[in-house]
Amino acid sequence: MRPHSRGVRVQVYFGEADHVGHTPRYQAILEYLRKEGAAGATVERGIAGFGAHSKIHTAAILRLSLDLPMVLTWIDAPGRVERLLPGLKELAGSGIVTVEEVGIAAYGGRRLEQLRFDLQIRDAMTRPAVSVGADTRVRRAVDLLIDNRLRALPVVDGERRVVGILTNGDLVGRAGLGARLELLRAMTEDARQAELDRIDPGRVVQDAMTPQPSTIGETQSVAVATHLMAEKRIKRLPVIDGDGRLVGILSRSDVLRAVGETFPHDADEDAGQPGALTLSEIMRRDAPTVRADADLGALLDAVVSTRLNRAVVLDQDDHVMGVVTDADVIRSVDPTSGVLGALMRTAGRPSGVGVTAGELLTRPVLTIGPDATIAEAALMMIESRRKILCIVGPSGELLGIVDRADLLRAAGEALGEIAESWDDDDD
Repeated sequence: MRPHSRGVRVQVYFGEADHVGHTPRYQAILEYLRKEGAAGATVERGIAGFGAHSKIHTAAILRLSLDLPMVLTWIDAPGRVERLLPGLKELAGSGIVTVEEVGIAAYGGRRLEQLRFDLQIRDAMTRPAVSVGADTRVRRAVDLLIDNRLRALPVVDGERRVVGILTNGDLVGRAGLGARLELLRAMTEDARQAELDRIDPGRVVQDAMTPQPSTIGETQSVAVATHLMAEKRIKRLPVIDGDGRLVGILSRSDVLRAVGETFPHDADEDAGQPGALTLSEIMRRDAPTVRADADLGALLDAVVSTRLNRAVVLDQDDHVMGVVTDADVIRSVDPTSGVLGALMRTAGRPSGVGVTAGELLTRPVLTIGPDATIAEAALMMIESRRKILCIVGPSGELLGIVDRADLLRAAGEALGEIAESWDDDDD
């Protein structure tokens, strides 16, 4: 096993009197790093020094009130440093920021790639969580979901205790909505308005929500949340404080970002470590596919054949050309043609629409090799806002696909191994 893990050390040099607004600079930077889930940082106060103005500042007994030099040191995983460095540089103001690679022999007896999952959920969740009351009109809740690009809303009482959650499935199954939220966002304004008008204007959230949803405490670990989400196949967890009040929400995206930043990135070098999995080990080979010249009917059959609601488009040599989603179809084909019913699985194929699968490709193809790690795939998926990744061979031929659920499940299993190793270390 490697004697140390790879890390990055960031140091920020500034003066004790420096502020960000009304907050001391060191405190503003520490709070930013803590909120974004950094592994940890330390601030040291110097006894003497000078900077750009060549004026020596000292802690001599008669000069204690002067602006002494300070150094903030932050050591973390390379991926997380890359993500947080722009925000840190902005907070550093005129201070000097240095970055260097380091080897980490130990961190409380744990490897660097495990640090993120030692954190409490409150340091990784999204806050604030947009929420609604049980007496909110469903139509108002849908507007909030669309405007904030969300898929679900926690439902709270007057004291912000979670009493339910309103999901995509609830809106379609109980509120009478004729299209999923992602399809509504892809529609023209007139088409979307026509669908929204189908909702009973008097219906309130309590009539449609899922009551007593799974929640998790803000002081629980990200590892516990990952296991819970994978086990129950849920995409997000409302986060509550010690009094049961809603304080945030933890989504699959939050967890997958942590996976991308902290799990091993080199399967060969990190072989044997939990989480050092390649996509060839977890990919599915039954991807829904169509040829580029397939007509709309064949495309729709492929799109609705799985829970992914999308299909991979191939050329005649099985090379990946791109992915067509249900939202791509709605953007290009008039929903009144019958295509919406087909996508929602409430009607059969529409007829008389002359469009092929290849003509609906709107985004550049995004592929990854089978030897890439789940960490690399997680980062690519989050940064590109894609729901699936196509895994291709040397010539660009399709080998399989992975989606967010696949990565979450693999991460959950790896975290179980890590937890067992910690228990063994404690014996």
